[in-house]
Amino acid sequence: MIFPLFFQVHDIERLITYVRFPSLFQHLLTFIRTWAQNIGIYGQVYGYLGGYSWAILCAYICHKYIPSNRSLFSLEQFFMLVEKFFSTYSQFNWSNASLSLYPNHSSSDRRGSMRILCPSPPFNNSSRSTINSTRYLIIQAFRNACGKTCEDILRLKNRFPDQTIQSVFQLTLSGQTLNELNQWIGYMKSRLAHFLTDCEDECDLFVQTDHQIESREKPLERFYSFGFQVNEQILSRHRQFYYCLNKFLDQFKTWTFRSDTMKISYKLMSRNQWNSEHKY
Repeated sequence: MIFPLFFQVHDIERLITYVRFPSLFQHLLTFIRTWAQNIGIYGQVYGYLGGYSWAILCAYICHKYIPSNRSLFSLEQFFMLVEKFFSTYSQFNWSNASLSLYPNHSSSDRRGSMRILCPSPPFNNSSRSTINSTRYLIIQAFRNACGKTCEDILRLKNRFPDQTIQSVFQLTLSGQTLNELNQWIGYMKSRLAHFLTDCEDECDLFVQTDHQIESREKPLERFYSFGFQVNEQILSRHRQFYYCLNKFLDQFKTWTFRSDTMKISYKLMSRNQWNSEHKY
């Protein structure tokens, strides 16, 4: 298991200690992480849940549904845990409730639209990167997996762009060297959360983020996309959106470590146009 560096070692130790049977927990986490990556709802930087949040969700299910007197487990019992994972979280009150491994723990960290609390004081919210839009997509993914077999769950594919998405905004990043390009992508990721929050809070837009950076023919060029529920004509006339977009792009122009060979551009297109470009 790989967890973000900003979590303390004792956070991870408490999480493992909380689970009665770590090996079964690791199998469940691997399954859930694979599913989340397959359908495109994995990654804090894109507004979804990171590895530590998924681990807390799995630990909660293991502790709640694995009997304390059990020493051996069958494949059917693992399937039961998977079913409980999706049935529990598809019905959880994510709008108002917090999920904590320990009862009566609360947190003053109100960032994020989903609240999955770390197991150590001050019980920070591990899912603070989420926004209302990504919370909706995560819950829909939970519900979509309910009632399916494990085999069918792992067959589910990336849901970007979602069927409700009408327009796609695509960023193109390029550099002269691979190191330069990686720095450029890293900076884009560090600025992305603020822009997504502005799109939702300031522009009243539903936004779906892709969970990966694309590479195509040119080795020193990368693409990143996010979609909106309004069509490209409406979005192109949305003044507040372009105000937030220019504020986002201005940060790239003034970045201290930017060189003249680090380029960024954007393209607004319809969902159909995006789909046609990805038929390869």
